[in-house]
Amino acid sequence: MIRAVDLGEITFFRMARRLLGWPAYWTGAYLVDGLLVDCGPPATARAFVEALAARPVEALVVTHHHEDHMGAAAELRAARGVEVQASAAALPLLSRGFAQEGYRRLAWGRPPHVEARELGDTVATRALRFEVVPTPGHSPDHVCFFERERGWLFTGDLFLAERLRYLREDEDLEALIASLDRVCALPARRVFCAHRGEVRDGPAALARKRDRLAALVARVHEMQAAGLAEAEITRRAVGREGFLTWYSGGRFAARHFVRAASRVRASSAPSASARTGHERSPGRG
Repeated sequence: MIRAVDLGEITFFRMARRLLGWPAYWTGAYLVDGLLVDCGPPATARAFVEALAARPVEALVVTHHHEDHMGAAAELRAARGVEVQASAAALPLLSRGFAQEGYRRLAWGRPPHVEARELGDTVATRALRFEVVPTPGHSPDHVCFFERERGWLFTGDLFLAERLRYLREDEDLEALIASLDRVCALPARRVFCAHRGEVRDGPAALARKRDRLAALVARVHEMQAAGLAEAEITRRAVGREGFLTWYSGGRFAARHFVRAASRVRASSAPSASARTGHERSPGRG
């Protein structure tokens, strides 16, 4: 299931695998000046290659190794000779594979193995120049792409939403906040998320997400110091567990916010006075 969304010079392709007739989970890819930023999951790879048949595609850059971002890389390389580029940390995961839980395979399909070239500091197209911005946290190999002249920032999975209810058990919250801080310092004017498309009020939305996560860390530290149990901290600071916790076997869970926050150095967590009222429940929404 693929839908093309015209964003001016940029085309956003929304993709999802159908399960029982319904889209399992939307993700996407961007085509701009012959450059693909991500390429969707393995389950839609063949359909995506067909959707691109009449469009110029000269290169593919991958924000990180997760299967919903690199799933069509092998098909594109075989069908169109498209060169794949990714961060150094992503290369062995793309070429040799990585562990994939059953819930991910159901939603996305089995990831292919594909050889890729290491990204440099920039990626040039015919008319544009994208800066490669390291943004670990969601995964260690994650990068964003910034076109300074246009003010375009392609964020992969760095944004996702201002308020998240679940966190992967392997995410690094301290690195994620630092990465958000890094992109918030860029003079971006438009922000493009791999799952949500163009983000309304994008630069401000990134800043609000950073502030909410920092406030969450501070709140978790305070409640831990007060002796509250993990389940109670999760309920108060993030919210109750839901469907994704069950579906993922606990790999995605609200409690992972609490566990990840506890690993953030106390010196990195702002005091309670740094919070504003609307930041008190950063995981809801």
